[in-house]
Amino acid sequence: MRRRASASRVLKQGFKISRPASWLLRLGALLIIAVPSLIMTSPGYVAFADQLPEATNVADAIPEDTLIYASDGKTLLADLHPPGYQAYYEPLSAMGTLLPEAVIAIEDHNFYNEPGIDPQGIVRAGMVNLKANAPVEGASTITQQLVKLRLVGNEATLDRKMREALLAFEIERRYTKDQILEWYLNSVFFANTAWGTAAASQIYFHAKTKDLDLAQASMLAGIIRGPTIYNPLVDWTSAKQRQKTVLDAMIRDENITAADAAKAYAEDISPPAHMFLPTNSVLASAFVSYVTTQLINQFGAEATYSGGMRVVTTLNYKLQTMAQRDVTQNIKSLSWRNVTQGALVALDPTTNAIVAMVGSANPTRNGGLYNLAVWPPRNPGSSMKIYTYTAAIASKKYTMTTPIRDSRIVVYAPEKWVPRNYDGRFHGTCQLQACMGNSLNIPAVKVELGIGVQNVVAMARTMGAPPYQQHGVDANGYPVFTTNDAYNTFGPSLTLGGYGETPLQMAIGASVLATQGILRQPYAYSLVTKQTGKVIYQHKADPGKRVLDARVAFIMQQIMSNDNNRAMIFGHNSLLTLPGRKVAVKTGTSDSFADAWTVGFTPHLVTAVWGGNPDWRMKMTKGSDSYFIAAPMWHRFMQDALTFLDLPNEWYKQPTGLIKTTCKGQVAWYLPGTHC
Repeated sequence: MRRRASASRVLKQGFKISRPASWLLRLGALLIIAVPSLIMTSPGYVAFADQLPEATNVADAIPEDTLIYASDGKTLLADLHPPGYQAYYEPLSAMGTLLPEAVIAIEDHNFYNEPGIDPQGIVRAGMVNLKANAPVEGASTITQQLVKLRLVGNEATLDRKMREALLAFEIERRYTKDQILEWYLNSVFFANTAWGTAAASQIYFHAKTKDLDLAQASMLAGIIRGPTIYNPLVDWTSAKQRQKTVLDAMIRDENITAADAAKAYAEDISPPAHMFLPTNSVLASAFVSYVTTQLINQFGAEATYSGGMRVVTTLNYKLQTMAQRDVTQNIKSLSWRNVTQGALVALDPTTNAIVAMVGSANPTRNGGLYNLAVWPPRNPGSSMKIYTYTAAIASKKYTMTTPIRDSRIVVYAPEKWVPRNYDGRFHGTCQLQACMGNSLNIPAVKVELGIGVQNVVAMARTMGAPPYQQHGVDANGYPVFTTNDAYNTFGPSLTLGGYGETPLQMAIGASVLATQGILRQPYAYSLVTKQTGKVIYQHKADPGKRVLDARVAFIMQQIMSNDNNRAMIFGHNSLLTLPGRKVAVKTGTSDSFADAWTVGFTPHLVTAVWGGNPDWRMKMTKGSDSYFIAAPMWHRFMQDALTFLDLPNEWYKQPTGLIKTTCKGQVAWYLPGTHC
């Protein structure tokens, strides 16, 4: 059996000297420190002492990694830290005994007996170094090393050594040995980005400190004196020699037997099978990037990367894996259509928590390193008609059954523009609900002009999806977008997707319909705590703001969920339906086949999907509309997600104040003052 640390075993603290003897040692140590000071003038020494850092600063929190978790609070999505620095604070009681004993044995075996400095060690080191005519041996105690790490730095000067010794003596007076040891073990560098015992144990052996065996603990303890010289991932021979030195020191201190040491030294802990390189695996990278940006905006960059925060996000990791699978597989199968990327955002509309976010189909190529779910804005095509027809119903100028003639129209805005339907044909007169369901362009433009383009802009903004306008590029060549342009700067191409939207915005807009008119801001994390458990942020339930009449939202729900409304173009029981479920949905395709969208919802799930190429100038093949690009991703994810969430087939109750009647053989709903 390999010897491991035990939670029940007590860290050996060595022989404790009597209190009078302890004070004698402290007095002797103080004299060693003070004699050189007496050479100085008294005012000079006072000035020197005044420049010392506060000894209490040694107890300050150290930089520590921020950990981001999925909504279950267990699935680790990411470990945020500055380059070359990983640290996780752990109390001495959680370290077991082997690694602390090994460190004490090799770094300062008299730690529990000395008063902060080691007078004997100073003399011994001086003699060794004098004999070798070189700095062969040091005399710094663990307390002095702690002072160097946290307070005074490692500048090789007499001044620094003086400050180090004075502060070490003061710290020993203020704090217990166990406190000092705990702070030291959490501060020391173990090479390969690992600062502190927890990071070293995790990085090198994928284990907790208390679970290290003797071989592992002695290897780590040996690194401290020379992280470059004794780095086992760089110089295995030197690391093994140092490990033996540590084991010998532990035998000397009677922590282990010679047999224990021999067995530990013979144990194979070599890389790559038994010892590992630093890794930084990130799950749901686009979502993590989004969360990181939010954290920086709220807490600042330093706290985000080094504040030791524990962040519980809203991401349902099972749904996330489904979403990534569906986007990746679908885009891969459509490569022949010259489409390379896709993105998806799913919200729980009852809270607007982001439950899934796919930033790209393939994060390693074709612009996939960007989070295409949130940037840049893309042409939403006919999915923008959601806001056109919502504004039309709200205006009371139109109803769900208002007849719209699908015929040629010429618009001057200010140049001549002749909108065309996707199939290039005219379809006579159809009810507004069928014009929307079949995504006819000409009727949508006529309705938009009938209520005013500015009202469509206003509705999109009200529903949380303000359309973007591009204004050239910045100094780095990146497009400049704004969402606050004057209403009169938007043209009638708005309803056909002439102005940009993002998948996240389209999901937010659809969520207003899914909540019958309530807008809630999306959020990505629900709880942020410190490593100690102290809560520093907790998301408060957002009651939301009513931005749309519930009756208007209900009418739009009925229009978008009626399969008959889209049968002329898409047929019955298409990918825009879910077997056994009622669902509202709208597609969108840019006229140049650069963007394909599908946006839909149920009472508990909203999903917006985009497919295309990061460079909008790179077009998909002719005929690559949303039904072939985006709808398959949307359909599969919605079906699987609703099944996984164990949600029944559910729909909305009719709000009060609506008129329900039959119009031309179909059931229809009207706002008061409107009719068939």
